[in-house]
Amino acid sequence: MGEQIRAVGLQVILEYVWQRVVTNKRRGVRTWVWIDEFSIMFNDGAGRTTHKSGEFFSKVYKRIRKYGGVPTAMTQNITEVLESSQARTMLANSEFVTLLQQKKEDLDAVSKLFSLSPYQQLPLKSGKKGTGIIVCGRKIIPFEKIIPEDSLMYKICTTKFDDIR
Repeated sequence: MGEQIRAVGLQVILEYVWQRVVTNKRRGVRTWVWIDEFSIMFNDGAGRTTHKSGEFFSKVYKRIRKYGGVPTAMTQNITEVLESSQARTMLANSEFVTLLQQKKEDLDAVSKLFSLSPYQQLPLKSGKKGTGIIVCGRKIIPFEKIIPEDSLMYKICTTKFDDIR
């Protein structure tokens, strides 16, 4: 959607999602909400300094959790997310965060936010696909999970356009 109507458009879509969560709760159904590139939720577009979209998104995100939903936010540029105080608060209050390889600027920002030691930063610097850390409460858990390219799981999960046939 165009920059001029981004704030209104995001709020309309979020309201629709929220109403679906409410309906599903009444039916006894848990709702998983996946938000890709959630940094756009904190930018109203058109160079405006208003943060109405971020405020609304933050409220909906919290309410989804309280209604038995599972909101999941993803981004490739954590520094952009951390520029928003609303987003920073949401991330700091998340009980479960998965971090993959980070650029230096992003690594510095997440290291500060999650108080990562130099050892805990290693999987985020390795450059190896399938490595990272999970922040679960106060626990920092490194992981390495390489999915073989000839497996069904790889074929289902790949985001490489060359791999999709």
